[in-house]
Amino acid sequence: MVVVAGAAAAAGGPPKTKMAGGEKLIIRSDKVRLIDILSMLLLRRPLTSYSFVEASDQTTLDVGDESGGIIVPLTEVILKFLAAAYWPAKVISVALEFLLNFVALNGGMLGLGIIWNIFRCKLVIPLDREAPDFRTIIGMIDGRTELKPATLEVTGGGNMRQLQVHDTVVFGEAEDLESGGCTVAALLVQQQYLVPEVTVMAAKIAYENHAYIENVVNNVWKFNFVGFYNGWNKFLHQDTTQAFVMTDRAKDASAVVLAFRGTEPFNTKDWSTDVELSWLGLGAMGNVHLGFLKALGLQEVNEEKAERAFPRKDKGTAPKGKFFAYYQLREVVREQLKKHPAARLIVTGHSLGGALAAIFPALLALHGEKDLLGRLGDVLTYGQPRVGDSNFVDFLSAATKAARYDRVVYRYDIVPRVPFTAPVAKYSHGGTCVYYNGWYDGKELAGDEPDPNYFDPRYVLSKYGNAVGDLVKGAFLWASAGRDYREGLCSLLYRCGGLIFPGFASHSPRDYVDAVRLGRIAPKQI
Repeated sequence: MVVVAGAAAAAGGPPKTKMAGGEKLIIRSDKVRLIDILSMLLLRRPLTSYSFVEASDQTTLDVGDESGGIIVPLTEVILKFLAAAYWPAKVISVALEFLLNFVALNGGMLGLGIIWNIFRCKLVIPLDREAPDFRTIIGMIDGRTELKPATLEVTGGGNMRQLQVHDTVVFGEAEDLESGGCTVAALLVQQQYLVPEVTVMAAKIAYENHAYIENVVNNVWKFNFVGFYNGWNKFLHQDTTQAFVMTDRAKDASAVVLAFRGTEPFNTKDWSTDVELSWLGLGAMGNVHLGFLKALGLQEVNEEKAERAFPRKDKGTAPKGKFFAYYQLREVVREQLKKHPAARLIVTGHSLGGALAAIFPALLALHGEKDLLGRLGDVLTYGQPRVGDSNFVDFLSAATKAARYDRVVYRYDIVPRVPFTAPVAKYSHGGTCVYYNGWYDGKELAGDEPDPNYFDPRYVLSKYGNAVGDLVKGAFLWASAGRDYREGLCSLLYRCGGLIFPGFASHSPRDYVDAVRLGRIAPKQI
């Protein structure tokens, strides 16, 4: 079960909302030409004067003569590159994951297992990407699945080597298993886990397929898997959002955990969503990143009222057999909280998943879901991008005031620095920033992490130095921290990417897991 010792006993409820809306600034990247990018750089015309920009009358007045500066054209160049790279990256991803799974399932890198399996006519060909033993690139970079139990010192509050920004403890039945396969006769030992440990691991395995996640939750963690869900995006005409729900027990649970899948390394559409600047006004909720709203189930972008753009009730416009993520997950969570009266809701995600985890409770507040917000215990995100303006930050803060909202940021991870801030798109971060440097020394910040502008030249040398340090650390951390921190070739090669694009390798969930487990940070007193 989960014991919430420090969360408020009763929620203050969402702020009263006025459901006005209508403000928007949408940049149609598919209509941006090279000559437009040069025009934005050289002529500095008002951004709203371009034909590829859709802005409401009020937004046009607010923005005035503001040009796109350097940020808008730079963002459009990045988006053009990502669009062009979609299919090459897709092919590389499929081929690479097939190769890595083929090697892993047949005995490892030395190749002896492959030869032996050929000899025995038992060669494993990983054609089923939905199999419980098939892993994505993320799973290959960090294949750890077991939870690390909280030590006696941590549960007592005295170990400074642990992330103790929460005084919430998760209890579960667990045994020392790497991957499923327990028997009825297996001896089960009650273990205690800190919420950051559970959430960072949930955010990590959210990248995997349904069967893999179900196996880990049920057989490795000894929790209760509720379901895996796909969310329909009516603007892209496909399922773009994945999430899963679990409870710590099948009966009398103390936690309902909702984990969103994040940005997949080779999915350039995910990266484009993270980077794009377009936003939509949702009344009292503020201006919110358009791509993230679409991923959760936005209905309209041309409505002047928020209740029509993102209505409280699902209008049933998804194709048969498809569901919008927000509405489906809201009802699943409602059902689980009703089933488990003592449970608190915990929402988490890494990268894009972190953005969705932050917006989810804000939408609950927008729609007046006081019963669900009253059960909200924790919102923990890892490597989360910016999702809205300062009004959104204030709205989310009011909506989650009875809970905890923390953003964990590892060093120069690029994703928390996007979307880039510009006069026409004033994105801000909310919550408490739990920031870790390259050696997992942490501190808590009220606002942005250091170097909020990724392109600040003052940090260039430090970024490359950190990339080198991460590579060295990845190769030798196991010598001091133990075998659970030994990195394989796949992880080390991924870290080499940071030598080319600083901040890219720092986004790996592996560093966030290590930061939670090894991080040195003083407990926050509330």
